[in-house]
Amino acid sequence: MSVKYTVTAPIGGDLVANEAGTGANKETTIGGDGVEQVDDGFDGPLDDRSCRDVICLFLFLAFWVGMGYIAVVSIMDGQPERIIFGADSYGNVCGKNNGLIPGVNLSGQNLIDRPYVFTFNPESIINPATPTKMLCVSECPDVALLIKNDITELAENRSIFLCDYNLEPSDYAAAQQGHLAACPGTPLDASTAIFNRCIPSSAIGIASSLLDSDWLKRAVADVENSWREILYLCLISFGLAIVVLILLRFFAGVLIWTMVFVFMIGSSGGTGYLWYRWWQEKSILDALPANAPKDNQEHTVKTMLAYAGIASGVTVILHLVLLVMRKRIALVVALFKEAGKAVADIPFLLLQPVWTILAMAVLCAYWGFVYLYLVTAGKPELDNETGFVTYKSNELGPYMWWYHLFGLLWGSQFLVACQQCAIAGAVAAWFFARDKSRLNWPILKSIQRIIRYHLGSLAFGSFIIALVMLARIILGYIQNRLKHSQSDIVAYILKCLQCCLWLFEKVLRFINRNAYIEIAIYGYSFCKAARKAFTLIVSNALRVAAINSVGDFVLLLGKAVVVAAVVVVGMQLLKDKPDIHYEFVPITLAAIFAFLLSHIFLSVYEMAIDTLFLCFCEDCERNDGITKPYYMSKDLMNFVDNAKKAQDIKDMKRQTKRAALHAATDKM
Repeated sequence: MSVKYTVTAPIGGDLVANEAGTGANKETTIGGDGVEQVDDGFDGPLDDRSCRDVICLFLFLAFWVGMGYIAVVSIMDGQPERIIFGADSYGNVCGKNNGLIPGVNLSGQNLIDRPYVFTFNPESIINPATPTKMLCVSECPDVALLIKNDITELAENRSIFLCDYNLEPSDYAAAQQGHLAACPGTPLDASTAIFNRCIPSSAIGIASSLLDSDWLKRAVADVENSWREILYLCLISFGLAIVVLILLRFFAGVLIWTMVFVFMIGSSGGTGYLWYRWWQEKSILDALPANAPKDNQEHTVKTMLAYAGIASGVTVILHLVLLVMRKRIALVVALFKEAGKAVADIPFLLLQPVWTILAMAVLCAYWGFVYLYLVTAGKPELDNETGFVTYKSNELGPYMWWYHLFGLLWGSQFLVACQQCAIAGAVAAWFFARDKSRLNWPILKSIQRIIRYHLGSLAFGSFIIALVMLARIILGYIQNRLKHSQSDIVAYILKCLQCCLWLFEKVLRFINRNAYIEIAIYGYSFCKAARKAFTLIVSNALRVAAINSVGDFVLLLGKAVVVAAVVVVGMQLLKDKPDIHYEFVPITLAAIFAFLLSHIFLSVYEMAIDTLFLCFCEDCERNDGITKPYYMSKDLMNFVDNAKKAQDIKDMKRQTKRAALHAATDKM
């Protein structure tokens, strides 16, 4: 049973409750559980939405139709075995029984017993554009071949044939040598098989010594012998990540204020130490005899005075900034607590990055699969000058490659945008719910709203980020191509452009992140959401600075705590294990997993904090706490200008509601 009544708040007057009043600006429902429900036309993420940025969605779908076309064309013409297993200069795939290529005499070879690619010119390994002949061999020559006779003996004694397939070992003596000839030139370095390729020791340098030693084998054995301990450490990291989330909820204030206090004491202590050093050096200068050389000591005194003066100025400025920012820092503490409550009430938020990672893995697997076909697509043709087989790709081949690369960038950023918007929608629903016990699967509703209304907006936002990322990749490609031919001025300009693009991408990511929150709350189009988010950020610049500095540092500290704890526990678990050669190998693997896991959990926490902050700003902008009640909690209400008056009004309303509820009950 519920009773409706209106609350009238005349200027300078008291609240009056009536069962059927007129002139009221709020209609409130008192539920059977006594929870306030204000009918103000807004209660969290709006259900009354419409599809936004539909054109962008159609363009996104059309783009992926193009991706599908590239996949079909590539699979029809591609031969990824040439990359995976390697191929010779005649179009034969090593380790396979090959078909005949028309016009190529040495094609169609049965090379099942020759799985390794041997390169006549080792420089082509570093620079693939270097002309060279490649053949398939049964083993990589592991000894140096100094003269031509060594090649013959290798073929006769070990059946490692390094010359053309149609030559017998007895014919090697009369065959020509060279990078494009029937037999390779000598001397030849010993080589090692890496990914089915014979890599000379001189080409792999330091890596050769590692491969020739037992280090890698011992490291692999350590992982095999300690897999149980690694699994235990992964489970411990999961538990520690949950513990860190709980600690951030209840002890974020202690941690943040302790950090601020230590920072202030440390900066003051460092400044005091510099002044003490200056006083010491000044005393030494004053104690020198009049006829003694003083130039070096005077320089030291002036240097210490400059250091102490600069440190004093910086310390004073930092202390003033912290003094001005103290209330903003307190807001960060309150947001951490609220984020902990939101995650506790909606625990399925922690699973959202898992779905994103799985979807990202599927996307990357698809992209890599198509990429192997795309880069090997082409029709085999005989080069009359060298007698080798070349592959002529489609005229659109280079453009298709860049198109395919942009698909990876756009698709990955779209998945990230979906995750951020889903988390933002659920947290916003939690914030704007006056009765948080009645939340009904907010994360599923948030995902439903995204799929139904906002895929176009998210495609638009992710397209902008992907475009900037592609520009950075193109600029990096240009830098690499001009690395040995550009002047210092051109190199400096390119580095400046790369830095500007990196900074521009960071700014866009920040704006997009907040735009997705606005989309989750109000269902705006992307441009309107970005404009609204930018306006809120600018009008709350100091609060944003506090959240992005103090908040990010605390989250980073949380990740560091999880990793450090896993490392310490791992050292204790493995210290007495006799069959471990290098303890750092399994510990490093566990530490990497711990960092990734803590990053996944704390990224949800970070998104929740950003969402709550924008919800807080929206609440302050929409409501005044008196005629329009705030949605925020008491802790957050302390950071609005009319907090005390709003709280008094709220307490008075509670009393009025109780009286109205009792009166209605008595009438029944």
